[in-house]
Amino acid sequence: MKYTVTVRARLRGDAAAAKALHDRVTGATKDAAKQAGDLTHRVFLDPQDPKAFLGIDEWSSLEGIQGFAGSPQIKQFFADLFEGEPEVRVWVDSDWRQW
Repeated sequence: MKYTVTVRARLRGDAAAAKALHDRVTGATKDAAKQAGDLTHRVFLDPQDPKAFLGIDEWSSLEGIQGFAGSPQIKQFFADLFEGEPEVRVWVDSDWRQW
């Protein structure tokens, strides 16, 4: 089973600083995330609100999500990147009609 994780939050600071922090940390943690089961990582920004952040990752393991997201480094990364706690949700595929 695959799991989709969404992260919605407001960025702390300006967009350029947030991007630099995101890219530095995700560059340093990419291999660990992939080893934990992270298959994809995508980031979206609201064109009408540059502080609105949506991250979508696809994972192969629920345990991998929990272990990676629960690490002190990722918790600190979220605290540095976001204003307040992000809304993190885990989703599973449905058998509903899709396209």
